[in-house]
Amino acid sequence: MLFGVDYYPEHWEKSEWKEHARLLREGNFNVVRIAEFAWGRLEPNEGRFDFSWLDEAVETLAAEGIRVILGTPTAAPPRWLVKKYDVYLRDKYGRVRGYGSRRECCANNRYYQERSRVIVEQLAKHYGKNPHVAAWQIDNEFGCHDSARCYCGHCKNRFAQWLTERYGTIDNLNQTYGTVFWSQEYESFYDVILPAYTSCEGTYGDLWAHNPSLDLDFYRFSSDSWARYQQMQIAIIRRYSDAPITHNMMGHFSDLDYYELGKSLDVVSWDNYIDNQWNHNTYENTAMAHELMRGVKNKNFWVMEQQAGPCGWDKFGGTPRPGQLRLWTYQAMAHGCEGMLYFRFKSAPFGMEQYWLGVIDHDGIPRRRYYELQQTGAELGRLSYLFADSQTLTDVLLVKSYEHVWSHKIKAHVQGFDYRELLYVYYRANQHLGTNPACGPETMIDGRYKVVYLPACVIVSEELEKRLAAYVAGGGTLVLTYRSGIKDGGNNMITETIPGRLRKLAGVTVQEFDSSPIEVTLTDGFGISRLWRDILETETAQAVVSYDSEYYKGSPAVTVNPYGRGRVWYVGCDLEEEALSVLVKRITDEAGAAYLPHPSGTEIVKRRSGEREYVMLLNHTPDAVEMGVSGISLLHGGQFDGTLGGYEVELLETS
Repeated sequence: MLFGVDYYPEHWEKSEWKEHARLLREGNFNVVRIAEFAWGRLEPNEGRFDFSWLDEAVETLAAEGIRVILGTPTAAPPRWLVKKYDVYLRDKYGRVRGYGSRRECCANNRYYQERSRVIVEQLAKHYGKNPHVAAWQIDNEFGCHDSARCYCGHCKNRFAQWLTERYGTIDNLNQTYGTVFWSQEYESFYDVILPAYTSCEGTYGDLWAHNPSLDLDFYRFSSDSWARYQQMQIAIIRRYSDAPITHNMMGHFSDLDYYELGKSLDVVSWDNYIDNQWNHNTYENTAMAHELMRGVKNKNFWVMEQQAGPCGWDKFGGTPRPGQLRLWTYQAMAHGCEGMLYFRFKSAPFGMEQYWLGVIDHDGIPRRRYYELQQTGAELGRLSYLFADSQTLTDVLLVKSYEHVWSHKIKAHVQGFDYRELLYVYYRANQHLGTNPACGPETMIDGRYKVVYLPACVIVSEELEKRLAAYVAGGGTLVLTYRSGIKDGGNNMITETIPGRLRKLAGVTVQEFDSSPIEVTLTDGFGISRLWRDILETETAQAVVSYDSEYYKGSPAVTVNPYGRGRVWYVGCDLEEEALSVLVKRITDEAGAAYLPHPSGTEIVKRRSGEREYVMLLNHTPDAVEMGVSGISLLHGGQFDGTLGGYEVELLETS
């Protein structure tokens, strides 16, 4: 099992490397990620390469039994490159995203592509057969710092080619986009604009946008651009190395389609920062992020950067409490992690991330965090057999679509609506119940899952319609919500009665809706809706909850429809947390899906490794909790009495 850190030998004097390697070995670390920001040291001048220092670092680490994950350094070009070549991104206002940080380059810029090819090939040739290379990482955090989309001339030309491949004729594009509106018809693909700054935005800001079909295609194109840039690097490495290839994604980040990005990778990895300058994530949010990353390829993943201390760029986030680093590690394992690396080994005293503390502080002295991870590494060394090729046992799937993220962002329906937040509230309700839902794309929908949640499924293709019909007819339970089935693949409103292709499945029609910012009460103790109300007419469905105020009082708010051997729920409005929890439990019980009750602030996750089943207990609170279960501990072999200490974990044998 990979258990390691992110390490930057170029930041330290060579005289320190041996001591660092010794501390890594004694800390039970067996791998480091290395060189992903070292382009300037690897190619100090154009065409002049120096791998001698990296060779020495790799050998120093290898002497202590430490292997390397070698990063391609293309996220941070050297100064000579940007001085000679204009490789910068342009924002939608035409401004240059200039030098001084990272991720400033455009995926479609031919100069950036050419120099990237050269450095990647030199690295791959030099290290392709090196036995100390455990894996490769492509670049670093594609799309970070709002770098997913660029508005330069290179992008405009490549976008025209992309549109040509997609539509064939400009008439097809004009028809799909509805460019007759506001006299926007195009004469050629090279005439199509990039959706940059417009006259409307000058007055109203981001509430106004371009043609929504153009906007959605630009999201698609931009995501494809980075996938193509990644594939270029992968193809080069494959010529020289058989080691697995990964890229470090960012959990809930949605500017790129991670399902597409993941197709050419051997394994998905991601960067997990729970409490930093910008985010103070809940344990449910982190659990969902792990599941989303597992869902990218529907297989287990690595964490390439795991928080190891208080961190931020300009201000610190929270300091991990004793036990939390270990707890966060086991939470990752509970949700499908097979390799864990912490960011970073030694805290840098200089540069942008001098406030981003690592396993050891700026003075290099091991303290509490080092010893906590040392203990964790020793445990995982004994227990690695439980995590390799293992799976979480769950009957429930929550579907996320990146195209739906983009469509809802382009046209957000009503103030306060957020598709990703809607996904999260359904995940959280399931997590609190104990179903431990998987998360992933539409292609994961099959009979393994007794319940599939598909909130705000805005675009429904013919393929998806058939997949859902087969799933439900075969006995599955499908949960839909308001703002489902309302658009076509061009991001235009459908002209059929809503929910369009989902109408027969749901057994309802949407007669109208109420998006007024008011409080509308619901029957049967289901609280209040504040955001959106679909006013439904049932066809074959039955009303479960109705509206209890406003002009549509008595009309259905939540329905259920029998279809084949399964059922389809339609939730026509937003629900308060307590009401949603009641509904999710009812759906789960009626579908016969399994769940593991557990105290608030904890997780109990049932897992299988081969024929062996076990449960992982995680206490995310600072106080001891009665978990309601007992058994033989896989951590220490003794009897677990049911009490789990604050920030503690336990693994119990069940078969």
